Amino acid sequence: MTTAQTQPSKKALRLLKAYGALDQRARGWQNLPPVNRYSGEIARGNDLVFSMNATTLEIGQGLSGLRGYLWTALLPGSLAMLIGYPVFLAFRWFLVPELEHDWFMLFADFVFVVVGMPMCVLTLAMGFNDLFGYADSPVRFDRARRKVYVWASRKAGPLELDWDRLQPLTQSATALPVQVNPMKTVLLVERDAQGNVLFDGDYPCVAQVGHAGLTREASVAAYEFVRVFMEQGPQALPPVKTYLVWRPRGLRPFVDIFGLMGTLMRSYPSLPKHQRKPGWLVFGVVMIGLFSVALLPLQLAQGIAQRWGNRIPKWGQPYRDYAALGGTMAPPSGAQPNDLPLLPHEKLIATIWVACALWPWVWLLVVKLG
Repeated sequence: MTTAQTQPSKKALRLLKAYGALDQRARGWQNLPPVNRYSGEIARGNDLVFSMNATTLEIGQGLSGLRGYLWTALLPGSLAMLIGYPVFLAFRWFLVPELEHDWFMLFADFVFVVVGMPMCVLTLAMGFNDLFGYADSPVRFDRARRKVYVWASRKAGPLELDWDRLQPLTQSATALPVQVNPMKTVLLVERDAQGNVLFDGDYPCVAQVGHAGLTREASVAAYEFVRVFMEQGPQALPPVKTYLVWRPRGLRPFVDIFGLMGTLMRSYPSLPKHQRKPGWLVFGVVMIGLFSVALLPLQLAQGIAQRWGNRIPKWGQPYRDYAALGGTMAPPSGAQPNDLPLLPHEKLIATIWVACALWPWVWLLVVKLG
């Protein structure tokens, strides 16, 4: 397989509109210096790296941050409709044929069979993908071959991008109405001479560096970590405190609602005094607690998906051979897994959230049904 050099297919041409000039402005794309020049931020690789060796660095794209939240609603609902409505139709048409079947009922049955059933099948597939889909789409940086491999679930294997042809850029996008603050990411994009994003088959030649964050500085610092590895080698990298794991352990994935404890509250005690905002911290804990009766079941669903459901991507033999040239792939030396046990103040916050989520049910059982 070679890097995409041709024009995209007709099917991909429709997708190209998502990366056109207008959409690039909507996404807030801004070019960074070329990959062989300093980006302006100090390299940081915390919560970025899966494994690495002397020639290969494997990172996550952070594409599964919301995976696992929806399967508890999608799977039961779609299965109930797929099984229940045909049974209802059979009962109404064949077991009780004397029932009156007016034109409205006939039309409703027709619409459900033609439209509703395919929608239920699609929803069922979305639920299965949410529970059993791949945990992330990792990216490997091969400094020996000057290549970037973006893992993809397809027969042709990963996307292969030329490191020296990639244009790093920042993206600032807001997913309304879910969030108000724009999320910052760094993308590595391969373009043609006219500035259009190239495609490899139906896949855009784009790699995201780590998960999205609230600050541009953090996203660019993660990219600088990758850039230093490719340009100078692993000996020039700063120490990494925490690395990514595929199967998180402990209670954290079940109680850390939206990852707020791991990203914001875990480091709060170690922050300088001038950076601490106790009012905002209390406000965040209280607001999550007020909505925890709805949010905690979603977090439990994600914890189940991450621990037992989501699949781990497997690289093909050629890519394992490429990585083997640099030695055994392993987590960064001296780093700890990012599924660290809950700290005392995190346990307190988790207890508050669980109590807030349980009290309506306790009240219902004791007061109303007791």
